[in-house]
Amino acid sequence: MNLMWDLICKLIGFSAGLSFLFALGEFLRKGASYHTYLQGFLFLFAAFFQAHTYLAFSGEILSFPHLYLFHLPFTAFFGALLKRYFFVLWSDPKETLPFTLWDFIPPVLVFLLLIPFYMEPKEVKIAIHSAYPKEGVPNLYKFIIVLAVLPILYSGVYVFRQVFRYVRWVRLKESAHLRLVVFVVSVGTFGSLLGIFTLFLHVERGLEMVSFLIALLIIFVYLLRQKSPELWGEFQRIVIEEKKYQISQLRSFDLELLGNKLKDLMETQKIHRDETLNLESMANYMGLTEHQMSELLNTHIGKSFFHFVNHYRIEEAKEIFRKNPKLNILNVVYEVGFPSKSTFYDAFKREVGMSPSDFRKKFKIDSD
Repeated sequence: MNLMWDLICKLIGFSAGLSFLFALGEFLRKGASYHTYLQGFLFLFAAFFQAHTYLAFSGEILSFPHLYLFHLPFTAFFGALLKRYFFVLWSDPKETLPFTLWDFIPPVLVFLLLIPFYMEPKEVKIAIHSAYPKEGVPNLYKFIIVLAVLPILYSGVYVFRQVFRYVRWVRLKESAHLRLVVFVVSVGTFGSLLGIFTLFLHVERGLEMVSFLIALLIIFVYLLRQKSPELWGEFQRIVIEEKKYQISQLRSFDLELLGNKLKDLMETQKIHRDETLNLESMANYMGLTEHQMSELLNTHIGKSFFHFVNHYRIEEAKEIFRKNPKLNILNVVYEVGFPSKSTFYDAFKREVGMSPSDFRKKFKIDSD
């Protein structure tokens, strides 16, 4: 058993160093963003927590008694950082969540309550640490620890509420990236709850258990970043898509069926040949409103109405030129649905990268 706890102690110390290196890497990254700095401070504060546990667990704290409980004010600010870190992932990249007075109250209060302890001589700190296995944590320090941990629990709940506010269960089942992020937040939140329970139940190795869990989480995050460096970007993309879905006017429709119907209208019925075709008439063909038709094209197909229709008109024009390169261009213009030759030329050159005349000459030479 002692060998197992000794290995756990070494793992906690290793995770402290690893987390510190993570933080250093984020701070030194070229062109670091606001989100990068948030990530750096999260790793740094995690390193402080793990380092304190290692010192206390290994007995090294007796050589550095003035470092005892140094991590608690930083732990009390961890929740505020965590909340803003995840806020960036489901918001506009330029949008940030400003810090408020309430974010600073827990760490400041924790620090003020610990000032008398910090001012105590090292003998008193050593005595408190040595008495812990038998007497547990004094009530004042229990209150301080809970005050430091509660913001983390609140942030964990906040992140879950925001994620499931936008993300559907079906999307969670489909996306491994999303499940991994939820798993990481779940483990971190569970670690906070475990810390409070072991504190009040006076579990002798309670702190070590929490730090062991955090050590595994830090190592897991490291391996995850190596395997899936795109994880956070993918998470952000999914949440943004789900936010759009929440306000979508097409929620009651089967998008696959709509896509097939639109494809049939364009490729089989060739409604693009009608030069009077507009968004309203296309929506009528589809049985949608104009707003719904616009959303289908812009959000789910990625093209505006004019780019979408002109694409089909130009594709048909290209096919006609390939089969009959000597055909008069003006005849093709009206056949595929363009209202004028100038509109056709501009759209064709933008889509194909050459004028209709050059395209036709190319196939005319090949056919000769």
